Amino acid sequence: MKLKAPALAVVVLAVLAPPAAAAAADDGEKVRVMTRNVYLGADLSPAIEAADLCGVVDGAGVIYNEVQRTDFRERAVPLAREIRRARPHLVGLQEVALWRVQTPSDLGAPPINPNGMPATTVQYDFLDLLKAELGGRYRVVGVQHEFDAELPADIDADDATGDACGADLDARLTMRDVILARKGVKTGKVRKGHYKERYIADVSGVQLAADRGWLWTAARVGDAKFRFVNTHLEAFGDPEIREAQAKQLIRKALRGKGQRVLVGDLNSGLPKRHRVGAGLTDSPKDPLAFKALKRFGMKDRGAVQSCCYPSLLNDPSYTFDHTVDHVLVKPGVKRAGKAFVTGDDPGEMTPSGLWPSDHGGVVSKLRLP
Repeated sequence: MKLKAPALAVVVLAVLAPPAAAAAADDGEKVRVMTRNVYLGADLSPAIEAADLCGVVDGAGVIYNEVQRTDFRERAVPLAREIRRARPHLVGLQEVALWRVQTPSDLGAPPINPNGMPATTVQYDFLDLLKAELGGRYRVVGVQHEFDAELPADIDADDATGDACGADLDARLTMRDVILARKGVKTGKVRKGHYKERYIADVSGVQLAADRGWLWTAARVGDAKFRFVNTHLEAFGDPEIREAQAKQLIRKALRGKGQRVLVGDLNSGLPKRHRVGAGLTDSPKDPLAFKALKRFGMKDRGAVQSCCYPSLLNDPSYTFDHTVDHVLVKPGVKRAGKAFVTGDDPGEMTPSGLWPSDHGGVVSKLRLP
């Protein structure tokens, strides 16, 4: 039978058309991303809120002893296990602390003591410890150095020992945000920067600026190309600081063409509910920074309650009850399943009874074009 031209065209198109399974592939490449705040090891409030210099030294001692108790050598083991099990292609880490000490104390480094020398003896390098546990499965793509401060610390609560106010040593904290990539994931040059808007802590009359920032890289997973951005917005001070940081993040890291994936601890989100535990009430963070990103067009693809335990010690009354750790995308894409939280299983606690972090990790599986 001889086919006329229109009928012949229909047959040719039918032969050349991809099968249904191939057409479904247009839904996108399945890309798994993770945001993980690993917790710096202690609450800094005892020093920040001290009334005088000796109170600062005492507060720094409380912080130092808490860092020892929340030993990151232990916590790195379940944290690495979380990452290996979730198998994200890219991970944004926050609070990847570097703790250094100097003994004996020379009463801190500038600006606390203009004549002091910076502490250089490494006590805990969270990044090195986590890398050791991950083995060769993940590589470090980029590191952003942020807040860096040193205080004299009275670690034995005895003013008769050490230097002024009982200072036994100097403890130095350097905060870092990090991007990790799974083996085989291609990434490009890393770009990073600090926010102009900063929280300024008044530590017994001395002004300490808390640097925060962002970093990003171009990434490729299969056929999917996208910009992967990691950040940690300010946790202290006026909510307008976070909002201003979010707007600068938009200008510096999120504008432009192509797919963008933002992960991080924004310290902001739509309020859920209040938590009452251990006799304390912890209010959810403000929504200003989160709303600024939403107005820009970022779509939420990882809204899971992942914050925060008031202590790393297990207590049945502790639950994650609000959302500050986010996965946001622009343009909007579908998820290949629900986002999920890690770090909330008591079976994953350390031998000494510590949660891996005060946050949970958030993992989101995306279908990227």
